[in-house]
Amino acid sequence: MHLNVFAECSPSPQFVGFWRDSDDRSATGYRSLEYWTSVARKLEAACVDALFFADIHGVYDVYRGSWEPAARHAVQLPAIDPTLVIPALAAATERLGFAVTYSTTYHPPYQCARAFSTLDHLTGGRVAWNIVTSYLRSAAENGLGEYLDHDLRYDRADEYVEVARALWERSWDEDAVVRDTEADVFAVPEKVRAIDHKGDWFTVRGPHQCEPSPQRTPVLYQAGASGRGTAFAARHAEVVFLTMSDPQTGAPQVAELRQRAEEAGRDPHALKAMQGSMVMVGPTRAEAKARADLYNSLWSGEGQLAKWCGWMDIDLAAYPDETPVEEIRAEGSHSFVKFLQRLGPERTWTVADVRYLVTRPRRPRREAPVTLYGTPEQVADRMEQWIETAGVDGFNLIPCPPTGGIDDICDLLVPELQRRGLFRTAYDPAETTLRERYFGAGNRHYPG
Repeated sequence: MHLNVFAECSPSPQFVGFWRDSDDRSATGYRSLEYWTSVARKLEAACVDALFFADIHGVYDVYRGSWEPAARHAVQLPAIDPTLVIPALAAATERLGFAVTYSTTYHPPYQCARAFSTLDHLTGGRVAWNIVTSYLRSAAENGLGEYLDHDLRYDRADEYVEVARALWERSWDEDAVVRDTEADVFAVPEKVRAIDHKGDWFTVRGPHQCEPSPQRTPVLYQAGASGRGTAFAARHAEVVFLTMSDPQTGAPQVAELRQRAEEAGRDPHALKAMQGSMVMVGPTRAEAKARADLYNSLWSGEGQLAKWCGWMDIDLAAYPDETPVEEIRAEGSHSFVKFLQRLGPERTWTVADVRYLVTRPRRPRREAPVTLYGTPEQVADRMEQWIETAGVDGFNLIPCPPTGGIDDICDLLVPELQRRGLFRTAYDPAETTLRERYFGAGNRHYPG
């Protein structure tokens, strides 16, 4: 199986409230190179595929029309830019991959192509691009670009990826750089060309500013769960993150994703499906329970509301409790609405329901399908069930607590997976790039 570990360059990533845990280092570590290099070395020693950095553009200011709750509870605020952290982590490691979120909504594709070629060069071909279509209106209000409705964001992203890939794949021939000192020719001009793209969203002449990097195109990640997002993933992505409610209902989602990829003219198995799961593991049942008790005690209800209202682009404080969520038009993250539908397909979710769901801590249970909770043996059992029943290729693990959870994954869970023959005990020396780790030695470049 493949394992990525989720992180954010902000205090208590994903778990609002954990910055208060005196034993967790993320509250100040998020802005420290020493913290991140120690994390990267730990993950590499465990042979993890990649450290995955999530990110947002803007701040969560939908709830009560203010960023005050986000600031009060450290809801991805403050945060630093993870793309600038990766070169330092690459210098501290040799094999670990790095994935980073980069928005197609608020960055020009020419800039994106240069940034990822730079990262691919500096990491020696160990970088992936998590493609997102940003949804926070506050980014537009800070001058990053025009706010777009959900499907328009994906229309723009389709063309965006087309432009970036043209710059990576077509602008420079593989043998363009000759470094002929006697003839005073660094690159053969005839082998460096414009892409002359003129589309609905972008006009980009080229040429690309960077010579070909080890992978040329970084490994393409995507996590959209809406119908439009799934279509985008089927067309472009190589690694797709899914948040499925349980293995049984998840199996059709994985099958649909692969079918859509085939309909788009791609090999359905040239796409890795990764289940996103919180992981809370302890060496014993009592210690796992202690982690769950800590999780509940630090839970920040208002902080969670600030985050979820931002995801949905709905201010739950502005509607009566009985208002059905599906009647409120929202252009934010459609993934959350889909999550509610999967959680209770026959239920009409109201504002009060969602507020209750968000603000109340839910004690992890061993049998819970989404959360990987329990002893290493219990968690490994659940992961095997996901692979066998849903057909996923691996997991995007969200460690809880943020710092101690990474230690638990590396020191407790990975050895159990290795004991069962489910996970590598060493990196394959023939797989020198991140893409080769997913698709085998020799597959350094994006297919097609």
